[in-house]
Amino acid sequence: MRVLLKVLPLGTALICLGAILLTFGCGGSSSTRFRYVQASPGAPSGVDVQVDGKTVLTDIGYGLPGSYQKVTSGSRSIGIFQTGTTTNPYFSGSVSLGSGDTTLISENVFSSISLAPYTDDNTAPTSGNVKLRFINAGPSVGSVDVYVVISGNGIGGLSPQLTLTYPNSSGYISVTAGNYNVVMTQAGTQNVISGLNVSYTFAAGQIRTIVIIDSAQGGAPYNQLVLTDLN
Repeated sequence: MRVLLKVLPLGTALICLGAILLTFGCGGSSSTRFRYVQASPGAPSGVDVQVDGKTVLTDIGYGLPGSYQKVTSGSRSIGIFQTGTTTNPYFSGSVSLGSGDTTLISENVFSSISLAPYTDDNTAPTSGNVKLRFINAGPSVGSVDVYVVISGNGIGGLSPQLTLTYPNSSGYISVTAGNYNVVMTQAGTQNVISGLNVSYTFAAGQIRTIVIIDSAQGGAPYNQLVLTDLN
């Protein structure tokens, strides 16, 4: 009887310890989200994306919008491979993913591919407004001036909302929901760049990231790739 009384507390302690480990896991890791955009021109085909050796995205073509994927936060090993393969990566390196959302963009020409992280802010815009952010991921476009004007209005006599070098991201700007033209010109001029005068309808509560990319094989005509951040 005395032995039984000694054994029961130890067994109870072990059960409780197991429950704690199952509840909290090891290391207290948390999840985060990232999305991937292949914006490196000259790619031979689609690509697969691995995180810590596990394929999470397959057959991602050039200039296609990416949706968010959930992974563990912290320093993650990212590999970009030709679709269907797991050797000879186009890119391999570590990227730090914080607790918020991150956009990962393949940049430079494909023979010198790099991977750039951009921290997203998906905090909802103020009532009736839209948040816009711009990323210059076009290796041959150079520096651009960005105008966001109400549809039907030109840019003559106006100053750009921002100037964006390559490779770089703007902060977020707020505009009232409505119909707009997003016009991009060679920095310091009002010479509109081929392919970079696009009309949009933005609804209240939306957040959008507009990414400048080269044509698939590089150079003009350029494109504005729109990423749906929120709503």
